[in-house]
Amino acid sequence: MSSKSLQRLFLAVALLCAFKTQAQAVKYKVPEGAPAPPIMYHGLVPGKSPMADVKKALGEPERATRWYNYKLYYPSEGRAGMYDIAHMTNDSPQATLASVEAASVPAGFESDAAIREKLGAPEYELRMVTWKLLDYSEQGVRFTLDAAGKTTGVAYVPHTYRRVPEGERDLVDLSQLREGPQPAPAKAADLKGLQVGTAERDITPQAADWLALPFTVHDPLKVRLAVFRNAELTVALVGADVFGMGYMEVKAMRDSAKALGVDQMIFGMAHNHASGDTSGFYGYYPEKYIAHIHDQVIDGISDALAHLEPVGALKSANREMPMDGSRVMGLFRNARNPAVLDPTISAIIVEGASGKTLATLVHFACHVESIDKGGEIISADFPGFMCDRIKADGGGQPIFLNGALGGMVSGDNAERTPESAQEMGITLAGIVKDLAAAVQPGATFRFAAEARALELPLTNPTFIALFKDSTRGLHRGRMVTDMTYIEIGEAQFISLPGELLPEVSFEILEQMAGYPRMLVGLGNDQIGYMIPPYDFRDNYYEESVSVGPATAVQVRDMAIRMLAAHQTDRN
Repeated sequence: MSSKSLQRLFLAVALLCAFKTQAQAVKYKVPEGAPAPPIMYHGLVPGKSPMADVKKALGEPERATRWYNYKLYYPSEGRAGMYDIAHMTNDSPQATLASVEAASVPAGFESDAAIREKLGAPEYELRMVTWKLLDYSEQGVRFTLDAAGKTTGVAYVPHTYRRVPEGERDLVDLSQLREGPQPAPAKAADLKGLQVGTAERDITPQAADWLALPFTVHDPLKVRLAVFRNAELTVALVGADVFGMGYMEVKAMRDSAKALGVDQMIFGMAHNHASGDTSGFYGYYPEKYIAHIHDQVIDGISDALAHLEPVGALKSANREMPMDGSRVMGLFRNARNPAVLDPTISAIIVEGASGKTLATLVHFACHVESIDKGGEIISADFPGFMCDRIKADGGGQPIFLNGALGGMVSGDNAERTPESAQEMGITLAGIVKDLAAAVQPGATFRFAAEARALELPLTNPTFIALFKDSTRGLHRGRMVTDMTYIEIGEAQFISLPGELLPEVSFEILEQMAGYPRMLVGLGNDQIGYMIPPYDFRDNYYEESVSVGPATAVQVRDMAIRMLAAHQTDRN
């Protein structure tokens, strides 16, 4: 990269870091003179009420912690062991209330019917199998409800604007999808000679000049993978404890894997903020580090191919986690659009011919940023701790694949420390262990894969400057990337080349007939945030690191086209 490009890069980084300080709090300010919202949390107005008013209304919190911004914990009313969390823009006396995510249910809003009677039809409704979301952003509130229509959480947000404007799609229905442990089939599918090989390699940076920054290793970074093969096809699923890598770097790995006989590969990046910058995005291109990761991935794939074993069974289960408090309490939340979240955790257990577990694939969506000072402290964060526990519990080779984590699906854990990350990882491993106890084989088996090229209009001025003199694939002002579809048994995988917002992922999931369904975030590329055009905003962090407002729609449409093509193959 030229010195001119580096100058542009450092300028961009300074801008992005300024935005990042507010990336975990809703920034919208309620206009002066705006009427009060029809429903408030103890009389407080997000986007307006100052810290003094929050403390006056609620008293001192039971706990206060910094998670980029500042979160105040208050015990939920009538729901023992649960907490309402007030998110402040910072911890100063001048801070403003950004949002509240509450498990306390206000009187008169205890059910779907009661909410609609008082507030009318929602602006947007999401129906999932075990819960639903009713969005009244213009009135400053979003509700989460269980399958029986009972309110389980309320997100209070700045009012006066609609998140989903009139005329846009206002209902997405995923309630017909298979969810939870499935009944055992009358006969498990014939796996048609499927074999699997697994491997794990250490990709921890080995020297300070690999990152151009001093760092301390808390726990190792790893790449974990499984290669599936039969007489017709070979595919690799790779999960890596890395922040992100560009299309060309991952393409080089995919080309090397292809030379070994791998037809298609998804390289799923955890987006681990405590792994160092593997993309060069923050000013230093880590050539030695990227070469090491490349070599370790290919060595692992070669090893897996050399030790293939017959697959005796593919067993799966998934679970929608409860949305109490409009979040997966203690685990996941959406800081940009509170309550707009996919709380699904999926697991695929790969058994050998003897019944021994050879691999456990785990999928859910969450930013891996539970450790402050990421880059100074090297750690695999909660996915690493989760995978270590899964392996210790007899889960074979664990592989974590992230999901549609954009906008900002991140941790709801209390602290940003290695200890808190470890606690989160062990909790998640326990959930996976419960899923593993209930998995069942599929009744049908398919093995298919393809990749399709995608060209995305590049309209972000910062990105245009960054990539003008780089080796990044550009074609006539468009960013070149691709998406990969893989089907193994009944499970469907689609790679997403960055951080897709969950509301867009819902429209893809709605079309997926597989079980489970895995949209792999940062799959084979990291192009930044993919935001629906109706929610594209000025002066927001996510928009500042987005290719442009057309990206999310193109990614959604490409995914749906691939699904349609493979559905046609079934018929």
